[in-house]
Amino acid sequence: MEIKVLELFGGIGACSNALKRLKIPFEVIDYVEIDKYAVKSFNAIYGTNFEPQDITTWDKNIEVDLIMHGSPCQDFSLAGKQAGGDEGSGTRSSLMYETLRIVEKLKPKYVIWENVKNILSKKHRHNFDAYLDKMSELGYTNYYQVLNAKDYGIPQNRERVFTVSILGNENFEFPPKQELKLKLKDMLEDEVDDKYYLSDKMINYCLGINQKESKFPRGERFLQNINRKNQNIANSITTNAGNRPTDNFLRIKNNTKKGYLEAYEGDGVYTNTSTKRGTVQHDIIQTLTTFQDKGVETRSEEHV
Repeated sequence: MEIKVLELFGGIGACSNALKRLKIPFEVIDYVEIDKYAVKSFNAIYGTNFEPQDITTWDKNIEVDLIMHGSPCQDFSLAGKQAGGDEGSGTRSSLMYETLRIVEKLKPKYVIWENVKNILSKKHRHNFDAYLDKMSELGYTNYYQVLNAKDYGIPQNRERVFTVSILGNENFEFPPKQELKLKLKDMLEDEVDDKYYLSDKMINYCLGINQKESKFPRGERFLQNINRKNQNIANSITTNAGNRPTDNFLRIKNNTKKGYLEAYEGDGVYTNTSTKRGTVQHDIIQTLTTFQDKGVETRSEEHV
């Protein structure tokens, strides 16, 4: 029997994809997402014809077994401005209360909510507790836990709070951690569009190489190797360890006594050229995006 799903704040369908990977039969009865580009992507992936919908005006009478929602996290996240998510505040993160309105109306058997770890901080915990209290009031038993993607087979250091609410008094246990067998480089595509490569201008900027220095043949060869591959990042090419073309690691600027971190093949790197506080994560990365301050060290002997 198929599970009838309502996907709120649906994005490109991460929740639906999870059910698909678990081989759980399901049908998306409705999908609520206001971003037209995300909706277009969702339709392309799943062969659907949904239109953008505003959750604040959504009020349909449908029967569903499961509501999945990853309500906006920007105002809870440490990366944001900490505007919070108090009910009626008008922030994006306050839209979590729209989910409670919909749950109260539809009373599905299961509700799954995902959000950033910082919602459990002292500043934002009252909103998380308000969610749990309301769900309990509606008859749900709540279970929550901070899960990290790297503990479940994905080479990404990404902590998120997952809350599972079940109508009634059923027991639930979160899955045990798994051994991480994949490395970040295993997730990279062999063929990547040129638009995702660092431009020569950005490479020079990240490497700290000026026009005068870049005329040297070895430096040019090194830059060309970087440009052909996927976002290798360092600070400069010198005779120092980690910067020579013959080295098998890159130096990433960092405000430490040593002054740098070593990035080896397959490592995730993040460089903030304004603060010089780079980060290297062995075989994983926190979030790999198309922004040019994040990347993967992919150099091997053939590129020297």
